[in-house]
Amino acid sequence: MKRAVVVVIVLCLALGGYWFFGRSSSSASTTQYLTTPVRLGDVTATIAATGTVAAASTYSLAFGQTLVSTSTSSSSQNSSSNASSSNANSSSGTSNTVTSVSAVVGQHVTAGQTLATEDTAGSDAAVVAARSSVTSAQAQVAMASSQLTSAQQKIAAQVSTSAQVASARAQLAVDQAQLTIDQARLTTATAALAADKSAVPAVATHVIDADTLSVAQAQQQVTRTENAITADTAAVVAAADSAPTKAANAAALAQANASVVQARNSVTTAQANLSAAVTAAAATTITAPVDGVITSVNLTIGQTPPSAAAIAMRADELTVVANIAEQDEPNLAVGMTAQVTITALNKTLTARLLDLPTNANSSSAGSGAVTFPLSLSLGGSPAGVLPGMSATISITTAAVKNVLEVPTSAIQGTSPNNTVQVMTNGTLVSTPVNVGLSTSSLTEVISGVTEGQVVVTGVVNPTAATTTTGGVGGLTGGGGGPRNFGGGAGGGSRNGG
Repeated sequence: MKRAVVVVIVLCLALGGYWFFGRSSSSASTTQYLTTPVRLGDVTATIAATGTVAAASTYSLAFGQTLVSTSTSSSSQNSSSNASSSNANSSSGTSNTVTSVSAVVGQHVTAGQTLATEDTAGSDAAVVAARSSVTSAQAQVAMASSQLTSAQQKIAAQVSTSAQVASARAQLAVDQAQLTIDQARLTTATAALAADKSAVPAVATHVIDADTLSVAQAQQQVTRTENAITADTAAVVAAADSAPTKAANAAALAQANASVVQARNSVTTAQANLSAAVTAAAATTITAPVDGVITSVNLTIGQTPPSAAAIAMRADELTVVANIAEQDEPNLAVGMTAQVTITALNKTLTARLLDLPTNANSSSAGSGAVTFPLSLSLGGSPAGVLPGMSATISITTAAVKNVLEVPTSAIQGTSPNNTVQVMTNGTLVSTPVNVGLSTSSLTEVISGVTEGQVVVTGVVNPTAATTTTGGVGGLTGGGGGPRNFGGGAGGGSRNGG
């Protein structure tokens, strides 16, 4: 009897355990849905980045010279520079000495405030020397111009080619006529000598000698006249050829003109040096170009100042520089605002985008991740914020307010065929919706659902011990069983209706 009772008890326990564990297993296999109500709210699309605080502009100051650098990227806080110089030579090369320095590193100064002064002994001497150089150069111009005028007058006074040829031919004609006369005289003298030699009775010896002398003299005159005719003929030919004369004239004029140009260039250089020297003599004070903070001082009273970087300062205005991904760049627009959190101060500030990137960072070439430099203005110098501090940035690229919103994980399908799963009395109903602005977390619903309706954002399958949330991209099938939500949402795009 006892044995029968024990068997019955064991059977009851086995049946009870089977019922209990079987029921638990059945319950555990039931799919649980993650849901949320449709709400009214704001949907905001943002770009997130990390960056560094930098001075909007920095200044390198010297006597008579200001160099400005502007901050445009996180990789190079002084990537662009503009020189604004009242004296390119500054005080370099003079014996001026510093007479006062009021600038102190870390000091806040205002625009126009005097930071340092120097004397003008060296620069005044440089002005005197420069003026002397100008006077000397001007005298050289006067001399070269006079030589040019003289060459031009000499050429103008030259007899024309035709006149020279006519003169040479006239002289040739004269000499040819003279040769005829001389030859006649020679003929006469020769005939007289012959007659006297053949006379009977014989002529006296002294008469014969006189005739012989006359013949010799007449022959010499003929020879001289023939030589003159030869020279005259050459002169006619030379007078007719004007090329050598023209070449000589051109060379003389070219040399004279070159001397004038060189002298005038010397005057221009001397006047520029004089202007620089006068400016340097007047630039005896360094003043702050803007409100800002002194960052370095490289001046000693009584010593000659450096030609550059005597005093460095930064402007009050601060910027935050960062790099953003290339897919975010098309969403930027001038005037956009950003929330900037200064990490060290745990302080959040508002910044504004004043300009847009024009080129990708050169450092991103070949790295596979293309980035663009970005600069956001903080609009001043907030208390405690210093260049070099780290910052996290959130730039608002689009926003809609007081609209119906659901988690982006609730949106299925692709536009314009989006749907949501509405939970009604425990039943899922696939409902078409028209969506607007969509971010990674929230999506604006323009139509298809009403405030308060419950939509499915994901499923929990205890059997698989996993939780699946969805997003824009559609449901994936499950062979007739519960369907899991798939795909995540993209950035801040706004779909059409």
